[in-house]
Amino acid sequence: MSFVEKALNRLKQQEREMAPLGEYRAAPGEAGGPADGAGGEGLEAGADAVPGREPGIPRRGHKLVAVDRARLREEGFLAPEKYQRQMADEYRRIKRPLISNAFGIGVPRIEDGNVILVTSALAGEGKTHTCLNLALSLSTERDRTILLVDGDVPKPHISRLFGVADQPGLLDVLGENPPKLDDLLIRTDIPRLSILPAGQWRNDATELLSSERMRALCRELSTRYPDRIVLFDSSPLLAATEAQAIAALAGQVVVVIAENITSRDHVASALSLLDEHKPINAILNKSRQVSGGYHYGGYGYGYGADTDAEQESDAR
Repeated sequence: MSFVEKALNRLKQQEREMAPLGEYRAAPGEAGGPADGAGGEGLEAGADAVPGREPGIPRRGHKLVAVDRARLREEGFLAPEKYQRQMADEYRRIKRPLISNAFGIGVPRIEDGNVILVTSALAGEGKTHTCLNLALSLSTERDRTILLVDGDVPKPHISRLFGVADQPGLLDVLGENPPKLDDLLIRTDIPRLSILPAGQWRNDATELLSSERMRALCRELSTRYPDRIVLFDSSPLLAATEAQAIAALAGQVVVVIAENITSRDHVASALSLLDEHKPINAILNKSRQVSGGYHYGGYGYGYGADTDAEQESDAR
């Protein structure tokens, strides 16, 4: 089965329960985990590092997810080996202006520019697929750390992918009697990449994401470490109100647009919900004419094959 066929198959099976692509396990110092100073290979110092501790070893009590890279590729989230270099170059071109804006490299620094929202107009455009690959590309930067936040609270795909959907996260820290933020951040065995899950769903999610507490949380996440990029995956702008709430706090916005699926009217309606004074970056996804015919394929937010077919028909 080709990469494109796998990706399309993923879209058709959105509603099925998929086994997580990451394994949540005890970190060093926890029961069942290796002792301090043992294990932790592949991790590097960065967010939440402790002075005096060996680089790469999470501090006692920290959570850890081991990512199954082979299954990421099998499920269509990563390009097959023969396309790896090509896809890596494409994401390098995507991330470079985002990094420049975030840290003022060759251009004026954007306020809150290291808080980046990835969204789309509609379901099924490959938003989460793009966000995950962008996070992986950003994590290869030697002098940056990445915090991937699952802000798609109605459908927390990132949390499910990494096997942490049942863990407390974003919505919990915004509620009453919130847990300590440090207890919610989850390290991965991908160097420089950590995750904040969506947390337990609440009916007042939009109000929580629009609150002053959310504003303070974004400020803390983005300023605690000078090298950190906070990357939010969110719901589609025209499908749920939570995305607009997060967009108001992000310094930069990335809008994923599926070629021949999303109509111009839908794109225009989505863009009208964003602050026109902020950098808004558009990514054309699922194009069959990019870089010699390579087709990204997508994961997306969709509601099943019937919905995707209707969207494609509308676009035509």
